[in-house]
This record gives sequence, C-alpha cells and structure tokens, in this order.
Amino acid sequence: MASVYELARNLGEELKNTPQVMELMSAKKAYEESPEIAAAVEEYTRLHQEFEAKMQKGGISAEEQKAFSEDMAKRGEEIRNNKIAADLFAAEMNFNNFMNSIFTIVTSTLTGEEPAESGCSPSACASCGGGCH
Repeated sequence: MASVYELARNLGEELKNTPQVMELMSAKKAYEESPEIAAAVEEYTRLHQEFEAKMQKGGISAEEQKAFSEDMAKRGEEIRNNKIAADLFAAEMNFNNFMNSIFTIVTSTLTGEEPAESGCSPSACASCGGGCH
C-alpha cells in the first residue's frame, strides 16, 4: 500500500493535467513575462505598505488619506482592466475553487459524509470549479 505522502504526490501529478492548473500556469507565465503589469502591481503593493506604515506612525491628514485612496483606486482599476492581470486573477480564483472542491471531498470522506451533504451539489457546479463528480 502506498503511503499518504506518495498518494499526495500522485494527486499533485494528476492535478498538473487538469484545465484549472494548466490555465493557472499559463496565466502566471504570461504575467511573469509582462514587465509592465508586474511593475504596476509591485508599485501598488509598495505604495500601500508605505502608506500603512505612515498611518501607524500617525500624522496622516484627511486630505492625504483622500488623495491616497483616489490614487490607489485609479491604480487598482488600471491593474484590474489589464487583460493579463484579469486572466491571472480569474485563473487563481478558478484554481482555488477547484482545490476547495477537492478538499471538500477529502474532508467528507474523512467524516463519512457525501460531498453534497457538506456543501457540494450538482446545482452548484457552475460556481465551484468542479471536481466532485
């Protein structure tokens, strides 16, 4: 009998061949090959962290907060409107839903429940990423 770790490794190998993983890997590759979007996300993250640090120290005026919020909303919109970033976010969400459905099956098996009893049902397939049946 194979160990749990061997089975997990085998599952990982099988998961590599699923549409969810292939789409995620493709979207990540496109993202990593786009210096413009990577730089925009990095700058957005850096600015957000710097502003949070300033807020923790105190002394941020209401005007500064408003200006920062407006600037970050604009930057966030530009990132969300970028096809490469949008494709990556969608692929990540689809992958996470898929992995959650697998985790639901494993957990249900451990507790002796059917996946439908623990939140997975054929009527919810369109929103979950599949994997139950």
